[in-house]
Amino acid sequence: MRILEVIIDIALFLFEKLKELVLFLLELIISLMKKLYEKFDEVSLPEKAIFLNTALAFLAVVLPVASFRIPAFGSDYYVNNPLAVYLIGITIFMFASLYFSWRYIPAARVLLNAYYLFWVIYIPLADGFTRAQPHSISFGFYLNIIVPVIYIVASGLHWMGER
Repeated sequence: MRILEVIIDIALFLFEKLKELVLFLLELIISLMKKLYEKFDEVSLPEKAIFLNTALAFLAVVLPVASFRIPAFGSDYYVNNPLAVYLIGITIFMFASLYFSWRYIPAARVLLNAYYLFWVIYIPLADGFTRAQPHSISFGFYLNIIVPVIYIVASGLHWMGER
């Protein structure tokens, strides 16, 4: 009987510690979300657009940019964006630049996104997404154009607002 009591005591102790850990992590997440909301609340409207555009950038990375059908297999195949890794880096830079107010940040934002936008438009014109014919461009491709344009416009408006 003594062994059973010890096992129950250990289980209750572990359960109590697990509950404390979960509550601590929940409190940490809530405080982080509160700090992010406070930062979001204090920034200007163009910077809020940059902040919210991060969700669209995530979709632009995940969604396919083209699709094609192989009749012998009878199914559709999707092509991912080969530049998606760069958009992840641009998104991290755009999000991190919200916390810095250096003089050249708006110019760096515009140049970085314009460079990405150039390559996103150039690659399909050079048949760089896929050699499969015929293929169709998907919504993800257009999202890969919309995201940097929003970033460029928001950065330009932010720069004009600072002047």
